[in-house]
Amino acid sequence: MIRLLADNNAEGHVEVLVRVLSGESWIAFWNELGLKLVTFEECGLDRSLNDAELWRFCQREGIVLITNNRNAHGADSLEMVVRQENQPDSIPVFTLANPERVLTDGDYAEKTAVRLLDYLLYLEGTRGTGRLFVP
Repeated sequence: MIRLLADNNAEGHVEVLVRVLSGESWIAFWNELGLKLVTFEECGLDRSLNDAELWRFCQREGIVLITNNRNAHGADSLEMVVRQENQPDSIPVFTLANPERVLTDGDYAEKTAVRLLDYLLYLEGTRGTGRLFVP
């Protein structure tokens, strides 16, 4: 099973992607991979958890984090923690390249969902990359 966690800023976006991937065209892949969307609450996480602690939690628990673009402001920023703590076996952070377009353009949302699915199919081969932008 591969658990997916939408960062605070990406929940609605990830819900759109999950609707695509759990639809008729892609459900077989969804089921084959055992994909499951989890929430902060299900993981026992406080929504005010800083980026560094969230990344470390996802690494410990083997959860795929999906986020919108983030900056490198501060030592606890997601970008900084990935740069400093990423290891060859670390699960990458999947970052939506154009989050607003995911919400407004169905074709783009499907393209993004399928690209994410492709990465998830070969998740072991993406370890250590730090951050991957989708699509």
